[in-house]
Amino acid sequence: MTPEEERSGDLLDVALADEIELVSDLVVAASASPRHFTPDEVDELLGITGGGAPAGPSTTTPA
Repeated sequence: MTPEEERSGDLLDVALADEIELVSDLVVAASASPRHFTPDEVDELLGITGGGAPAGPSTTTPA
């Protein structure tokens, strides 16, 4: 297998690509700030709203 063929399968996981993008955005924002971010500011930078969990399917189990 050639190096080009090996690279063609790299990073096919869309969720992983999204997480890498979020982390890189957070690193860039943190490097530009002279202080630590609060948890609420981190949530805002990551696009998390409300109760501290990203919008999407619920991860809680019914009572």
